Amino acid sequence: MKTTTINLTNKNVTLTTYLLDPFSNTRNRPSILILPGGGYQMLADHEAEPVAMAFLAEGYHAFILRYSIKETASFPKALNDAEEALELIRNKSSEWGIDPNKIAVCGFSAGGHLAAALGTMGEIRPNALILGYPCILESMSNILAFPVPAVNEAVNPATPPAFIFHTFEDAVVPVYNSLAFATAMDREKIPFELHIFKNGNHGLSLAKPLSSSGMRTMVNNDVSKWFDLCVAWIKNVFGEFDTNREMLIHTKIEDIIEYNLDVQIGLLWDNPVCKERIIIDLPELKDNPSELTMMGSIRVILEMGGDYISLSEEAVRKLECDLKAIPLAIKKI
Repeated sequence: MKTTTINLTNKNVTLTTYLLDPFSNTRNRPSILILPGGGYQMLADHEAEPVAMAFLAEGYHAFILRYSIKETASFPKALNDAEEALELIRNKSSEWGIDPNKIAVCGFSAGGHLAAALGTMGEIRPNALILGYPCILESMSNILAFPVPAVNEAVNPATPPAFIFHTFEDAVVPVYNSLAFATAMDREKIPFELHIFKNGNHGLSLAKPLSSSGMRTMVNNDVSKWFDLCVAWIKNVFGEFDTNREMLIHTKIEDIIEYNLDVQIGLLWDNPVCKERIIIDLPELKDNPSELTMMGSIRVILEMGGDYISLSEEAVRKLECDLKAIPLAIKKI
């Protein structure tokens, strides 16, 4: 994983990247841009990195935007930050291994307002919204650092699908905020999924001990189910990672007609010429480490070895071509 913090245009605004290593079926991953809450007064850390780590574990790239806050950052300054972050992610999609058409924005509380604003008012918009106990209505300005517009009134046909969760007990941001946004989505016939949990305080984040700051009231087993529900929803919107490819490993010399990258590495090692050729490009395999050879074939090792072992696409093609030119150690009868 590669992590970098990038300074954006506005003062003290940063975008932190969490980029997973690529595999053959995840060259261009879906991504989640996370906007923590904090009433536009501060940024709640428990709604930032713990959430990013959870999405990373599901195979998604993650980004955390620490946007403009406090009185000097009146709306739409934070929206401009979110637009800049999303544009940067899309512009870097090829370099960062991102599918530019599969970027969701996940916001909590005031961050939920910002995510909804990006999805309804942004000059550049995400492909999906994830809203956790979001501030939606203009009346929420009473508890925020500055006045904000009612984002439910801005829902339009260009607004992306949304996953929304809230608790009935939320005394800080009343549940009718989420209901108002869902009603607006329904008015425009835009797909959404809405979960209202009976119990639970405001600001639960993942609602698990790891995101609770040690407070028992920030743990709720029922509300914690929102994350798994959300991942299922994202897969429904963006699709699952491709698993159509079969793992082809030739394990018997009598079953192969030529040496190649799909031949079990033990069979290649039995031929000194093959072994010598492979070690030229992959000296890491010289001592035949068990944790690599257990993967089966050179192709699997290259695809799953991460930073430890890798070759350029051109070098891979040349290695396979050279292996195919080596005569089999035994002849078929």
